[in-house]
Amino acid sequence: MQMPMAFSVLWLLQLFLLMKTAVGAHLARGEEQLEALLATETQLIDELRDNIERLELQLAEIQRETSAIAEIHGQVDNVEEFMGNPLNVLGILKRFESVWPRLEQQANETLLISSEGSSLERDFTLTLPSEEDYEESLNHLLHLQSVYELDPSSLSLGLVNGLKLGSAMSWGDCLEMARKSDFAVARFWLESALEKLPSASENSTESQRERESGRVHILEAALNIEYRAGELARALATAEQLLVLLPMNQNIQKAKRKIEKAMAKKELPKGRRPKSKTKKSKSAEQLLIEELCRGATQEPNTGSRFRHCELKGSRPWLLLQPSRLEPLSSDPYVVLHHDVLTPKESAQLLELIDEEDTNAVGSYQPLKLSKLAQKKLKKINHLGLETGELDAWTGRRHGHEHSTKLEDSSQLGNVARVMLNLQPPGMGGAVVFPQLELAVNVPRGSLLHWHTRSAGGSSSDWDYRSGQAVCPVLLGAQLSVIACQHNVMRHTL
Repeated sequence: MQMPMAFSVLWLLQLFLLMKTAVGAHLARGEEQLEALLATETQLIDELRDNIERLELQLAEIQRETSAIAEIHGQVDNVEEFMGNPLNVLGILKRFESVWPRLEQQANETLLISSEGSSLERDFTLTLPSEEDYEESLNHLLHLQSVYELDPSSLSLGLVNGLKLGSAMSWGDCLEMARKSDFAVARFWLESALEKLPSASENSTESQRERESGRVHILEAALNIEYRAGELARALATAEQLLVLLPMNQNIQKAKRKIEKAMAKKELPKGRRPKSKTKKSKSAEQLLIEELCRGATQEPNTGSRFRHCELKGSRPWLLLQPSRLEPLSSDPYVVLHHDVLTPKESAQLLELIDEEDTNAVGSYQPLKLSKLAQKKLKKINHLGLETGELDAWTGRRHGHEHSTKLEDSSQLGNVARVMLNLQPPGMGGAVVFPQLELAVNVPRGSLLHWHTRSAGGSSSDWDYRSGQAVCPVLLGAQLSVIACQHNVMRHTL
């Protein structure tokens, strides 16, 4: 009986040892797994910390960009006045063209908000500009620069004729202006773009990347502009500068060989001609108009080149309310009537003008006048102005987005015209008579009166000297009303 019991004890002892070994092996494997899990968790924590740092950098950049835009946006006290500045218009369109899409992408990446399935529901419709709007804004600014011969380096700083008009332009804005300009003007815009790149003293990685990328973009645009203008020597020098930055770029190497080949033949590439030769030249009259416009921006906003005023008392009512006249020309008759309306009356008329749902036509935007406005304007006849019979008044708005166009009355039956200025612009907008070499800045509440028919001929003889144009507006907007006259009495100065 003892043997089986001893065998049983030995068997139990062996079983206990086997179980202990198995448990030990299991525990050893558990410790290894726990150590592996701890190592994985440590790695995940490190990766999350790196991700948090990247998100914080993105959020800091978004905050910085948003604060900068908010600072500009907070300066808008008057929307009409702010948008009357062509530099401000270009700036806001540029933000929608480049800055806001980039910020939206960063926000989507940071906050995991998809552009289609956004969890943010707006109770209003967003108004977004198109690419054409930005292109038109560039063209308008180029037109103003051409007419008023604005210096690109000053304009890029927001300065016009020594006055600070708006925020400084970015190097990208200057580059776009260069791409749309002829070589003679483009090279100055390219120089301004290079000057606006981040300086070498800025050691941040982002600034260095922007400086290197921007320099390449500017030199590539310069190469294209110079080559198309036939400036082969300049184009070759630019290509060599690009090859220093991008020595393995095949397109630049190909362009360099093409330029060298053209220079060896001492002729322009086939099908290429300088832009300056293909561009339609301006007429002598247009050049004179632009010269008058530039001269008018340097004068006080009071009237003509003459400083002679006259009080007339030939009518009984003028003894109580005299009319202050400023004669500008005797033949043809051109006179400026000062203070026809008070500032309060001009402001009341502006409230009766509808600017909505109107499209730009020619060099001005037509405005709709209410019946009450027409009624108030008819009272001008009782101020001693010998106007004869006036047609209905029509409103006009001239802004920086409108081009200069010479107007005449050769196809109309009127013999004279009157222009009443309700809101003068901050700069520009003078009325010029090129044949008379006369430029007039019409003050607020004043009326410009001129004949369109020859004094010595019949009413059907149009006087070409009465042809007039309105200069582009550099700042603000000019709102005026126009009326035509019939059966006018002849005036003598």
